[in-house]
Amino acid sequence: MSEDIKEKIKGWLEEEKVFKEEVEDEKAEFHFAVEYPSGSGQSCEIIKLKDKDIFILGSRIVLSEEHFKAIHSMPKNQKDSLLWQVRFDLLFREPEFRIIPSVQEFKSIEFTDNLYLEEITLPVLMGKLKEIFRCKLYIIWRLTQLISSADEDSGLYQ
Repeated sequence: MSEDIKEKIKGWLEEEKVFKEEVEDEKAEFHFAVEYPSGSGQSCEIIKLKDKDIFILGSRIVLSEEHFKAIHSMPKNQKDSLLWQVRFDLLFREPEFRIIPSVQEFKSIEFTDNLYLEEITLPVLMGKLKEIFRCKLYIIWRLTQLISSADEDSGLYQ
């Protein structure tokens, strides 16, 4: 059963032109690296856990040095306000998120979503990848907005 679903999912990913490679992972029955959307450079993982009928879809954004400096040089009340707004906005998206290593030392943000064996269809799988991408896009756009507004005020927050 697992080999059939593995080949089915891999086939879908190849048809959608998002399959990159299979990743060696001793903790998983299979682990695929994908680029969603195709040609975007944005990576995502699809992992089938061993002995469980669940798949984990995940992706992460690591702050560029410029974004890291911009956020961490903001006045504390502005930084706190921005990070609360990000958390509140992401709360209403399907994927779960985790700020790494912590909100105070924000360096990256990880998005994950679960897909159960009973749910596996091409539209559901692609929909979950799209939702993760939308969360990443939200972060990219918010940080771009932050940098551009900081630039208007004579460079990064100082």
